[in-house]
Amino acid sequence: MARVVMLLAFAPGLPEGDLSDRLELSVPLTPQGHLDESTADLPPWSVCRTEPDGRRQAAELLREGESWVLRRTDVQDAPLWNFESQVLRPGEYVTLRRPTGDELVFRIVDVQDD
Repeated sequence: MARVVMLLAFAPGLPEGDLSDRLELSVPLTPQGHLDESTADLPPWSVCRTEPDGRRQAAELLREGESWVLRRTDVQDAPLWNFESQVLRPGEYVTLRRPTGDELVFRIVDVQDD
């Protein structure tokens, strides 16, 4: 498992992002830095978002058809957010797309083995 840390780089109304908006994933990665699809049938992987005001939102990353999606676990019947990434390594970007179509773009700042 790897711990991936990202900071908000862009969002509607925040063209400069917000360094205090943080997303952390605990996920298995391939040696090339991709999400390990061979483990997609295992229980969802944990995600935590820390917002600028310090509130924390628990979520999970899971496979839905051909896509990766993020779902909050602290809200019943939470909508799925599309999770789009190529390679999970520092300097790369991850896009979260809300069901409304709004996008949050996070920049990966750290990846470490757990």
